[in-house]
Amino acid sequence: MNKPVINIKNLNVDYITDKNPINAVRDVTFEIFSGEIFGLVGESGSGKSTVVQAMMRILPPPAIISKGEVIINNEDILASSSLDVVGMRWKKISIVMQSALNALNPVLSIREQIHDVLKTHKNLIGLDADERAKELLSLVEIDHDRLDSFPHQLSGGMKQRIVIAIALAIMPPIIIMDEPTTALDVIVEREIIAKIIDLRKKLGFTILFITHDLNLLLEFADRLAIMKNGEIVELDKVENINAGGKHPYTKKLIGSIPSASGKRQKGLLSKPKSLNLSKNPILEVQNLKKVFQSPGFFNKNKLIAVNDVSFKIHKGEIVGLVGESGSGKSTVAKLITRLIRPSEGSIYLNGENKKVTESRNVPLQYRKDVQMVFQDPFGSLNSIHTVYHHLSRPLYRHRLKDEVTMLPYIIDLLEKVGLSPGEKFAEKFPHEMSGGERQRVAIARALSLEPKIVVADEPTSMLDVSIRMEVLEIFAKMRIENNLTVLFITHDLASARYLADRIIVLKNGKIIEENNSENLIQNPKEDYTKQLVNAASPGWLNQITK
Repeated sequence: MNKPVINIKNLNVDYITDKNPINAVRDVTFEIFSGEIFGLVGESGSGKSTVVQAMMRILPPPAIISKGEVIINNEDILASSSLDVVGMRWKKISIVMQSALNALNPVLSIREQIHDVLKTHKNLIGLDADERAKELLSLVEIDHDRLDSFPHQLSGGMKQRIVIAIALAIMPPIIIMDEPTTALDVIVEREIIAKIIDLRKKLGFTILFITHDLNLLLEFADRLAIMKNGEIVELDKVENINAGGKHPYTKKLIGSIPSASGKRQKGLLSKPKSLNLSKNPILEVQNLKKVFQSPGFFNKNKLIAVNDVSFKIHKGEIVGLVGESGSGKSTVAKLITRLIRPSEGSIYLNGENKKVTESRNVPLQYRKDVQMVFQDPFGSLNSIHTVYHHLSRPLYRHRLKDEVTMLPYIIDLLEKVGLSPGEKFAEKFPHEMSGGERQRVAIARALSLEPKIVVADEPTSMLDVSIRMEVLEIFAKMRIENNLTVLFITHDLASARYLADRIIVLKNGKIIEENNSENLIQNPKEDYTKQLVNAASPGWLNQITK
């Protein structure tokens, strides 16, 4: 191979604390060659993003680089001046950050943000900048009329695509992609990656692709490095990793990857011996509709997010609600949990509708019976409170436990969701836990009130594949042990196949298909469902690029 364009040697990053420093990255070493797609894979908290921040010299305090070398295009980044490093960014290396919400300026339009990059680094202004901006939006499948939109007017998936477009604006020789597709549905994710790979072939730029989704990188990366606890545990060609790898952690990751096609794998998730559903549903949604009015007194634009959605869920059943970003999945979740009011329709819990849909003040009993697990394990927990505080608040609010019984109940609950010893985790703060551990706390909080139904809104989208299946196993076991009812909302059809008994497919706010999970996978009727199945199956890249 030619000379590496990126050369990382024995990189160490420490976080300074009042006590001993926390060694977040330990002796990380790898090379990336020109035109290569190099994948860096690891669970939340493994140190992936810290490595990137160290490379780009954007480490937030109190993090410091304690040892190592970072050579990019023959330049010693750690020895370069701040001015030289700033000049290198965008022109020689650009980065697609994980959080599009923080990467975009909320007070500037998309046009202004793209123009800013083009003017600063390529001296493009006026019509030339407009034409380039339109090309970039076309690249990521966004209409040109969105140029004058502001970030808050776009879905999470659209914002992430805008960030990708801006990173590609100058076409630098090296692009770092730090979890660039986390917020995207599986079809758009695959299409964007196919376009990026096509551009890479034409223009020859090099990609460092960072993700927790090993399944994704197995399709298109040249080499992979597997990270765990701040160290690279395995580095090899993608075909060798795909064959099973050598390290036990790699083998665990490979064994945890579900597929939305082919023969059903056995033993991935627990299943009840038989599923005897009651005649009457525990939850029934009838003709649910949600219309969002655009802000402004004279603005008459309306967005119909959910349109005439009806379905039933029986006690002890797990139902998957699947669809692309912007299809209305999360809006349905917020309507059912009554975080927002529906514009039309009814919600019946155990056959009763006590003005739940119309009332501004939802009955406290309904709040107890219908609990939600949110997508973001980092944002759903308050950083200044302990795990004990998070779990005790709802119990105090609903007067279910007193001071004597509270702690033993919380410890038992934490151990049920795999956080052992429970007394140690009860004392922890969110920043002291990994993403997977935080999500387990969020699940424990939802289960603490012994609800009749749990609405899980993309609960594993930010977790690596091994933790993903472990978290889903919590729902699977609780269903068997406690007859828990779950509405599982996801864009990951493969996960829905193994967890859910039945799958509902949502597109543009409407239900387009519904069936038993395995029947829907094996015999999808709608073209969109077929696209979802193909996109979540091995070999999807070859199908797109044919």
